[in-house]
Amino acid sequence: MKVLIKGALIGGLVAFIWMNFSWMVLPWHGMTLSTLPNEAPVAESLKNNVTESGLYILPWTADHTEEAMGAVNQKMEKGPYAYMVVHPAGFKKNMGKMMLFGLLFNVLIAFILTYLLTKTRGLSYIQKVGFVKMAAVAGALVIVVPNLIWWQFPLAYTLVTIVDTAFTWGFAGLAIGKIVKD
Repeated sequence: MKVLIKGALIGGLVAFIWMNFSWMVLPWHGMTLSTLPNEAPVAESLKNNVTESGLYILPWTADHTEEAMGAVNQKMEKGPYAYMVVHPAGFKKNMGKMMLFGLLFNVLIAFILTYLLTKTRGLSYIQKVGFVKMAAVAGALVIVVPNLIWWQFPLAYTLVTIVDTAFTWGFAGLAIGKIVKD
């Protein structure tokens, strides 16, 4: 249990530090996001027409009959199409709370990866690092590639997410691989 806790705490901290560096210093995440050329009327329309925070698809319907979904598909083909998170009352940013939850989330993932690594035998240090990295990349692929395929998320966004995951958990794997002994 001591190995799991140590791997979780140190691996999670390493991942957290890299993720903050990656998002705050490196330009690659920001380069995958686009700005609306005429943001004000779109923002005003969302504020006037969306009453609850949520994940929205335009066009969409709650009626999932074949006829209704056929109409949605026709509208999607004509455009516009959007997949968006909307907070009509604004984004209530509490950076301290967000950073704490980010750290705790990374500790949880590091705990899981450390646990998985303890179930292996006979790996060299570099193989342990690779195991942690590839397990995390597999998890990222499960999440981000379906969004690319089904919702047409941008390829650049998808690739940066996968590459950043490999860096994040490769660095964390350097620590976790030292902690987990055969």
